[in-house]
Amino acid sequence: MTLIARNTAVIITAKNAAVTAAKAITSALAQSVVSEVVFVDDGSTDGTALVAAAADDGSGRLRIIREEQNRGPAFGRNRAIDASSAPFLCILDADDFMAPDRLATLFQRGGDDWDLLADDMLFTDGPDETKVFDRLLSSEFALPCELTLSQFALGNLPRKNRYRRELGFLKPVIRRSFVQSFDIQYDERLRLGEDLLYYAECLIAGARFRVIEPCGYYSVQTSDSLSGAHRTQDIAALYQALVEFERRAKAAGRPVDKLPVYTRYVRRNLAVRTALDAKRIGGWRGFLASVRQTPDNAARVIGDLVWAKLAALGKSG
Repeated sequence: MTLIARNTAVIITAKNAAVTAAKAITSALAQSVVSEVVFVDDGSTDGTALVAAAADDGSGRLRIIREEQNRGPAFGRNRAIDASSAPFLCILDADDFMAPDRLATLFQRGGDDWDLLADDMLFTDGPDETKVFDRLLSSEFALPCELTLSQFALGNLPRKNRYRRELGFLKPVIRRSFVQSFDIQYDERLRLGEDLLYYAECLIAGARFRVIEPCGYYSVQTSDSLSGAHRTQDIAALYQALVEFERRAKAAGRPVDKLPVYTRYVRRNLAVRTALDAKRIGGWRGFLASVRQTPDNAARVIGDLVWAKLAALGKSG
């Protein structure tokens, strides 16, 4: 690809990210191909917007949008995308950062025939790119590759001893003309899996989703990361969105491939969380009543509870 100077909008949404926002914004503004950085402060109470403003490099490329109430990352991303105009979109989490040449390298290595272009993510435990301890993709991925919907769906199932390996965590550059032509937007009901569903929408519309070797996206892993814990209602919302997505796709005659496998996983996860909530509220009687409502998941629910108890005993010992 022949690089066009400053052809990319970086989209950042944040809630209470005063500690990390400056690093994310600075890394975005350092990209030679970035024409605009749109930062949505999603109802923060810790001065995130002030920190973001202080990170401005004076180039006129940073725009800060302040939401008084928290609306969630999907709403924030839609708002920021609508407020930007560059032909390429780059999603950056507010606690992550990029190497200065990440986007230019991504364009140079990625070729031209793609609609979404991602690089393998590098995991760090802080804002230091020299302290990489792992990567997102396992050795089974021969890069470069082009993801199919089946590969993407199965690639979001959890792996034993492989923390945060879901392909929905990828942060691709997105061709605006493609998502506009199919009116693809983030589902604003979701606070979990919003990226996953967005990418699935792209794939089922025929997107070419290319993944290449790391170019410098650093995902900071901490114990209090937003994606580390989710509410039961967030899982329920994702399950409902997946069911609706499959229904729409089938009605339109589009094959959903292996996506139902992932949907069933989310349903089982929801059953486990619902049963544990019922136990916390109503004791064992509430737990058993919840399990009886989804008998096909009873073994999974009970098995997960036993495993959690054994893990707790192991830690206490």
